[in-house]
Amino acid sequence: MRIGLALVACVAVAGALIVVNPLADGAADGKSITIDSPYVGQGVVRGTPVLLHGVKVGEVASVANRTEGGVRLGLSLQPEPTAGMTDSLAVDFRPSNYFGVTGVNLMRGPDGGRPLADGMRIELLPRGNFTMQALLSRLSEITHGVVTPELVSVLDRATRYVDGLNPMLETVLLVADTIAKVQTVSTAQLVRNGAGIAVAAPSFVDGLTDLADHVDHGGLDGDEQFFQDRFLATVQLASTGLFGAVGGLLSSHVNELLPVTEVVRTLTGPIPGIAQTQNISATLVELRTRFERMYGGSPDQRALQVRILLDSLPGVAAAVPAIGAPR
Repeated sequence: MRIGLALVACVAVAGALIVVNPLADGAADGKSITIDSPYVGQGVVRGTPVLLHGVKVGEVASVANRTEGGVRLGLSLQPEPTAGMTDSLAVDFRPSNYFGVTGVNLMRGPDGGRPLADGMRIELLPRGNFTMQALLSRLSEITHGVVTPELVSVLDRATRYVDGLNPMLETVLLVADTIAKVQTVSTAQLVRNGAGIAVAAPSFVDGLTDLADHVDHGGLDGDEQFFQDRFLATVQLASTGLFGAVGGLLSSHVNELLPVTEVVRTLTGPIPGIAQTQNISATLVELRTRFERMYGGSPDQRALQVRILLDSLPGVAAAVPAIGAPR
């Protein structure tokens, strides 16, 4: 008896829902219209939702093929949301939710036309098929025509070529790290030093260019007689007269020149110990810095800064402050 009563109650509820369903075929308070279209989107079947501004306003009541070609859609629409729409409406097919379920999308057309009425038949061309199935189908067609084995091979070679740049990039990073560790002077100072050195570069390049142009266009202006009488005679005189005389002087005065060579050897002997190989950079920087500090004044007028020690001469040291000289 309980099971029988439950079944009776379910049937009664279902009947009530069918009676009050505004979308049911032939419902007194709904509008049933027919749309003849050349095609429909994938997934449009009986029960597919009909949307207006993203809100469901009805559903597809029937889908049938036309004998003359195309598809005939039967739509059951709610009267209140679709009030004011006319037969100038437009339609397309697009997903109705985030899951990609196909829906029939209605759009209001231009002003004019007949208001939608129950039983009206409209023939129109959809504005597009934007369903998820159509998107996937187009992507597969594009992939089939574009992502070819040749393209895959090109991408593979490009990837391997880029991998070949890794050693170069690693070398650049190691060099930059090494410079950062051993650099004892700021980059700004190095740039200033380079700018000072580069000041003479334009004049040097200009003079070298003028010399090359003169040699190229003017030449040496000499003939065979000039070469024999002047050039060779000058070289012969320099080799025998000048350098020969210097050699004779040095060979005949060995004992007198020996102290000079000893002095030079004495002065240059400590240099290897002072400027060791591993500290040559820092030593040269320090020597250059001290040398620069010896001079003061503007770049046009450099003066050697000298301090005279007069403390060992009391008579002179006492007279200097007396005349107003600074210490």
